[in-house]
Amino acid sequence: MPQNNRSDLTPRFKLIFCTVVALTVMSLILNVALALLGGDSEQVVTASEACSTTFKMGFGAIVGLIGGKAA
Repeated sequence: MPQNNRSDLTPRFKLIFCTVVALTVMSLILNVALALLGGDSEQVVTASEACSTTFKMGFGAIVGLIGGKAA
């Protein structure tokens, strides 16, 4: 039975994964900050929707990257 080694993760994969995680977390934090402190202007609502969409896409990318590596 072969052992799973952590050395299977290439530096390129680690860089991409960390970048996606960082962007996803930043968009979540910005979305929460806009919701708490932003007010009700149309620009704030549009920025909040953009952050929400970015978070959803980032979360999907994280799941896809993990699933692709697990397979």
